[in-house]
Amino acid sequence: MKIVAGKNKGNKLKYLKDNSVRATSHKVREALFDIIMSNIDKAIFLDVFAGSGAIGLEALSRGAKKVVFIESNNRCAKIIKNNLEITDNIDKGIILKKDYIVSLNILEKKKCSFDYIFLDPPYNKGFVNKALVSLSKLSLLKKNGTVIVQHHKKELIENPVENLNLVKQKKYSESILSFYKSISA
Repeated sequence: MKIVAGKNKGNKLKYLKDNSVRATSHKVREALFDIIMSNIDKAIFLDVFAGSGAIGLEALSRGAKKVVFIESNNRCAKIIKNNLEITDNIDKGIILKKDYIVSLNILEKKKCSFDYIFLDPPYNKGFVNKALVSLSKLSLLKKNGTVIVQHHKKELIENPVENLNLVKQKKYSESILSFYKSISA
């Protein structure tokens, strides 16, 4: 797995090779950043269910100012740290090694806010709606910010989601990227 574009283009990333964590494909990462590219420069980015950290690292490569990675798997958290070092972004990344709900609440208490929040929960495990609803009840999204959810095409997201408005969906093979804006924005 490599960084697709930006200052770290071509950097090889470490990842778990035992298939216990699904990596976002090169095609989906490239498509995602083609959609949000004009607004990524200096953005504050939250990568939830981060895995190897590829999405957050791609954001940093393309000009994001800071990325917070939420990943409860200790092996994955170590890989994210290693990938931050490989890409010379260790000072731009924060790793929270806790459950995603606990982490979101910690960020809320610290009054953190993000331009982009990327949710990529395990497919078909019931996390998508729970994570999105939990997030919608918090004040982590900046005005005009975007929540992006990567989910399996057969996983239906309950609509409407409180405080969030679905503005776009794009399908890529088995994956769908759903884009949400704050209703108050």
